[in-house]
Amino acid sequence: MPTKKKFSFNWGNVMDKIRDQENSNKNSYKDERIYYPEFTDKGTAQAIIRFLPSPDTDVPFVNVYSHSFKDVGGWYINTCPTTLKNDCPVCKSNVVLWEAGDEVTARKRKRKLSYYSNILVVSDPIHPENEGKVFLFKYGIKIYEKIMKKIDPGEGSIDKPIMIFDYYDGADFKLIIAKKKVGNIEMPNYDDAKFVDSPSSIGSDTEIEKIHNQLYSLKEFVSNTNFKSYTDLETKLYHVIGQSSQSGQQKDQSHRPAASTTPAETETENTNVFDGDDDEFFNTLQSESE
Repeated sequence: MPTKKKFSFNWGNVMDKIRDQENSNKNSYKDERIYYPEFTDKGTAQAIIRFLPSPDTDVPFVNVYSHSFKDVGGWYINTCPTTLKNDCPVCKSNVVLWEAGDEVTARKRKRKLSYYSNILVVSDPIHPENEGKVFLFKYGIKIYEKIMKKIDPGEGSIDKPIMIFDYYDGADFKLIIAKKKVGNIEMPNYDDAKFVDSPSSIGSDTEIEKIHNQLYSLKEFVSNTNFKSYTDLETKLYHVIGQSSQSGQQKDQSHRPAASTTPAETETENTNVFDGDDDEFFNTLQSESE
């Protein structure tokens, strides 16, 4: 029987751990706090959720602008400083492009609007282990409009306002998602998602306290630490578009005050039929852009 060496390693076990670490690194871009229901083979996803208040912001949601587009130098995926009312090199570049008549490129690089809220998962048919847990939920203009219609139905409406974020008088939301193709990309569509008509309490005071203690910070999404400097974003932009520095018309207009939107951005942020939150797709792009 061979003598065991004192300082030998089980390299089979070590390789297993290396592979586990590699797999973990590949998925490190995914924020496990953010809820997204799993799709069935039929291309649909369903869940019942309850929107919750915020523990640290004046309103129960935060909105964040971002850019995600690909060019000769790869992907540009970053939060947009206009979220904090600061200058953004992409937005400034888009104004120049739009005024020069290149509306196609300006639309391609437009900023995208997303919202974040806390939610409670009431029902998840595929992953019942999520039920009763608090998550963050990322959504776009379509769901935001559904929220606002419940909170403020409008003058003359027969519907009574429901403060859907309230623990006692809120309402469950039937999250129904269908995949629909936009060009060659499947994007989530939220047309069938809706709130129930009757407000209800989320539970007893004891249950509410337990839920309240699980709420995630929303302030972090609009913290300066989550935004790169203008110089860093500008450098990344030039790399992605294959340009070493400002030149020509862009340089001439770089001194202008930040015109944060183009007509294309104003139009698409308010009328896009898709919510624009295909997280699985954009998370993959994020990992490729690092």
